[in-house]
Amino acid sequence: MPGSRRPILSTGAALVLLLAAGCRDDRLPEIDGGKSAVAAGKSIFERKCASCHGVNGNGKTITGSRFKYAILIDGEWRGDGSLASIERQIRKGHDPMPKFEGKLTDEEIRETAAYVLDLAHRKDKK
Repeated sequence: MPGSRRPILSTGAALVLLLAAGCRDDRLPEIDGGKSAVAAGKSIFERKCASCHGVNGNGKTITGSRFKYAILIDGEWRGDGSLASIERQIRKGHDPMPKFEGKLTDEEIRETAAYVLDLAHRKDKK
């Protein structure tokens, strides 16, 4: 028909694209875990996390002493103890730990996770 246009995408293809756009990956980009990320993470940890986890991650606080996973230096994790797992825990939280998504930037979450992992590994080196 003159003057009529064909759709660029079929209805099925458009639906697939819409569904794919809604299925985003929640993983954070990898960080190198270098000294600058760990140093920045330490500052964030001290402000946002130490009240429950303790400055050195031992969980010996009024709040932390009631929860097994408040201890970050004993090698026992809710997840697998990987950087990605720690990032996910910080981002999404897990009762009683609040989520920090929306409270910290993605970069701050990555830096804090790098610091927590460094903190846990420091104990291993002693």
